[in-house]
Amino acid sequence: STAHSIMVRKTLLAALLASASAVGLRVSERQKKERLTLTFVGSSKNATHYGDPADGCLKDETAVQVQGLGGDFCTPPCTGPLKSTCPTDVPKGVTAAPECALQDQGSGQGYCALVCIPGGHSGANQCGKATCKNVQLGIGICTYDD
Repeated sequence: STAHSIMVRKTLLAALLASASAVGLRVSERQKKERLTLTFVGSSKNATHYGDPADGCLKDETAVQVQGLGGDFCTPPCTGPLKSTCPTDVPKGVTAAPECALQDQGSGQGYCALVCIPGGHSGANQCGKATCKNVQLGIGICTYDD
């Protein structure tokens, strides 16, 4: 949204100017005005992996729905030598574990998901703003209901 991009631009500008003065660079008034005309081109409000697709996914993610489950989420591909590694940065409030738990039946590519325990332990929501959907006995995946 426009308000979001303006806020981000002001934040980025403040950070750029603070960095410039911290290393002794001088920024003229003309340069400050030119910097104000730059636009932020990011397409995601999500600051971490496994976010809500309604807010946009990160560059290395795909918005997915798991067959038989309600909701959706952003998922990165599994990486590493054995294609079993997942990014560990998760949205605020999430305690569910990122795991290479999904596979595209067509390509065989593995994808990461936040694996949770349906019903939660002590009623705690392991998925932050998402909800834990039961996949099989005792295992669930965090998805966003939009």
